[in-house]
Amino acid sequence: MAGVIFLFFIISMLFLVGAFYNLKLANSASSYPPKHLLKKRASVLAIGGLTSLLIAFLLYYIQ
Repeated sequence: MAGVIFLFFIISMLFLVGAFYNLKLANSASSYPPKHLLKKRASVLAIGGLTSLLIAFLLYYIQ
């Protein structure tokens, strides 16, 4: 069970790092994907990261 919880924490970290990276690209002067697509991608990654973080905490406290 500890391995599954660790996996959810790692997945949430990767999603949140990806969200911050896409937000950084959206705030740069010029980027190939349009800014609205980068912001949409960042929001989807952030929602996925927060959801997996919530699942990880839920499993941690149930254990």
